[in-house]
Amino acid sequence: MQDYEKWSYQLIRKNVKNINLRVKSDGSVVVSADPRVPKAYIDEFVQSKKDFIQKARAKILQNQNCKQQQQFRTGELIPYLGSTLRLFADQADSGYIPGWLEEMQNGVIAHFSRNNYGEAVFQRGQSLCLYSTDPFDPEHNQQLYDCWQKIQAGILCRQLSRRYYPEFEKLGVVFPEIKIRKMSSRWGSCIPGKQKVTFNSLLLEKPLESIEYVVVHEFSHFIHPDHSRAFYEFVGHILPDWKIRKAALR
Repeated sequence: MQDYEKWSYQLIRKNVKNINLRVKSDGSVVVSADPRVPKAYIDEFVQSKKDFIQKARAKILQNQNCKQQQQFRTGELIPYLGSTLRLFADQADSGYIPGWLEEMQNGVIAHFSRNNYGEAVFQRGQSLCLYSTDPFDPEHNQQLYDCWQKIQAGILCRQLSRRYYPEFEKLGVVFPEIKIRKMSSRWGSCIPGKQKVTFNSLLLEKPLESIEYVVVHEFSHFIHPDHSRAFYEFVGHILPDWKIRKAALR
């Protein structure tokens, strides 16, 4: 760890054009810079970003407090696509499943997911319904919700990937393997050499326009593997308002 007054950060030396600063989910600061950049200059750069660091850490703390307070009880608000759904939690009963399947076919409920224990999570209007074998166990219900979130994020990210893929197909990009997992410090990642893109399941909480930005951002790495000016110019060609979309991810 490198120190500058009260600010501490992890310094990573690698071949990058600009100095990059990132605040991780635990509040720590990571800085990447070219080996030729003097240490004193990096210290000054970190100090100049003190307001950004403070705001980022405050938001992380706020999000952590919200998650700690989440009990998955009826009436709580669940973040969903930039808005919220009102949670309805109840006791699971496998006898409900035939009725739910009929409601799904009739379009009354959407985004339906269930398991072999009669548990289910789905959307009905502006409500998120969670039927659990133990509706008063926050940890168990968190697991049910996380599973549902991962499934729905996967469906959405794959749909958006297919929507924007023609922009990349004409440049010779092969449609990649799409993975979904819960990540703490990034919204997505791309490994061009393995033809694989991974998206964060927590994207389901963000506005649709921002999720589209993440999809285009990661696919653009098949053309430009770095974060150079050419990379962002390419992203801007597809999404001219990408900066606004990106800002809504914070």
